[in-house]
Amino acid sequence: MIDSEVQICRATAGDAPELSRLSAALFPLGCPADTKPEDLTDYINKELTTERFRAMLRDDNMVILVVKVAGRLAGYALIARAAAPSQVHSSARLELRKFYIDVAYHGRGVADALMKAVLAVIAADGTQDAIWLTVFSGNDRAVSFYKRWGFQIAGTQIFTVGSDGQSDYLMLREVRGTHFEIGLKDR
Repeated sequence: MIDSEVQICRATAGDAPELSRLSAALFPLGCPADTKPEDLTDYINKELTTERFRAMLRDDNMVILVVKVAGRLAGYALIARAAAPSQVHSSARLELRKFYIDVAYHGRGVADALMKAVLAVIAADGTQDAIWLTVFSGNDRAVSFYKRWGFQIAGTQIFTVGSDGQSDYLMLREVRGTHFEIGLKDR
């Protein structure tokens, strides 16, 4: 664990280029191995650009938390106000839309620290009973991580990458009565 070196804070517009770079590097790792390179490129060029991150950071319905280790971007989480799909059968209105940790920090406690911060932000909001997410059904490492944090598979949906429809799990976690404390660093 590298606890003393971990810093978690809300992202700013200045983080957008790094968020884009990290996302472009990590997004393909969460997709099926046979995803066509042109489909990955299409998705990355539309959804994971610096300008797209700047737009998300201006959106009052989104919060991006960044986690840095010794001053270096190690990952981030994007929380969005978004109703759960009907197949989830929940009134959840918060989505954990992105949760990326640089491979260099896997297994070092960084993902746990970031998830704790995500749940603290949701608990502090106080208006939501649950949070939902989607994850590629073949990404066993991510699915196991989310299950360890109390998320349960609540359905499936197709996620489109370029022209490729991929099977995702819809996962849900109740947050009612949950209390987490985390000190988010101010910039």
